[in-house]
Amino acid sequence: MDTTPDPTPLSHDPAPVRSQSDLLRLWRALMGELGFTRTSTWVLHLDEDDRPTRRLLEIEDCADEPVRDDLDSLTTLLLRVGGTPPGRWVFLRSRPGRHGPDDLDRTWARELGRACRRAGVVSDVVHLATDQRLVPLPVDDLPAQGLPASA
Repeated sequence: MDTTPDPTPLSHDPAPVRSQSDLLRLWRALMGELGFTRTSTWVLHLDEDDRPTRRLLEIEDCADEPVRDDLDSLTTLLLRVGGTPPGRWVFLRSRPGRHGPDDLDRTWARELGRACRRAGVVSDVVHLATDQRLVPLPVDDLPAQGLPASA
């Protein structure tokens, strides 16, 4: 069975994602109407021309603290699927609730970024989608504590 994602763009001529505004617009289009019943992490590949491909992955059951070994396995998979630059990967955390970013959301964003740096995976700002909003989780807003090697 071939589990390789389709590398063709999501639409015939998707707009390139070259700014945070472009990325926010793309996530809004992909998520549609907000409202979630579970917590997930979404991963999307952007090709060398900054255009979204069909390499969109939903990782379910992300309500708990992220585990370093799991994130390192994810980035290893991303390298195998998408290779090294010039393409890049973008992430969105979705969860039920109306409140803005909390400590767990920030921890996921920070640790996804760290895992990408460890693996050499090119990534971008992590976004958060809740029942009412879709917002970026800026790196300078993230606490500096780290994760244990495994949980």
